[in-house]
Amino acid sequence: MSKKSFWSGRKVFAILLVAVVVILAIYIISTRNTMAAKEIEVDNAWAQVQNVYERRLDLIPNLASSVEAYMQLEKDIFESIAQARAGINNAETPSDIESVNREISSFIGDLRVVVEDTPELKASENVRDLMTQLEGTENRIATERGRFNETVREYNTYIKMFPRNTIARLFGFEAREFFEAREGAEVAPEVDLSL
Repeated sequence: MSKKSFWSGRKVFAILLVAVVVILAIYIISTRNTMAAKEIEVDNAWAQVQNVYERRLDLIPNLASSVEAYMQLEKDIFESIAQARAGINNAETPSDIESVNREISSFIGDLRVVVEDTPELKASENVRDLMTQLEGTENRIATERGRFNETVREYNTYIKMFPRNTIARLFGFEAREFFEAREGAEVAPEVDLSL
């Protein structure tokens, strides 16, 4: 073997090695950036879930003031709203926000019963409009929670597939928690308006 062919073989090997390293580096950087983008999508979906919960909390005081002549629980309602708002703002996981949601859902059920049992309130256009908005918000919440879960599913799937799972561990990307129906969610809550 001549010196020229020996060095040519080393050059080819070195070039191939550099090419493999560059391709691997590009893949790792690209994968890491995609994970970051997907993580941002999850955070954005989470913010949208919080947004629709906030919208619901903004509607409740309007509805409560429209029916306050019939409700002696006004103080408790506004305290519950303040606590729920704080709970929504402080929630860090779907489980946290779901806990706050249970209290809000119970409160909304109580308001609906009062409105349905009070003909003067049912006939009020203002109350009817607010109830329609509240029902629309409930639908938005369900939609946004579904979108959040879909975004989390895509993200979790992406970071758990080999070899991306190794890159995810390397850069600290972790699976996110889904919204799950709480135990007993299939049973309608009982509403007791006795004072």
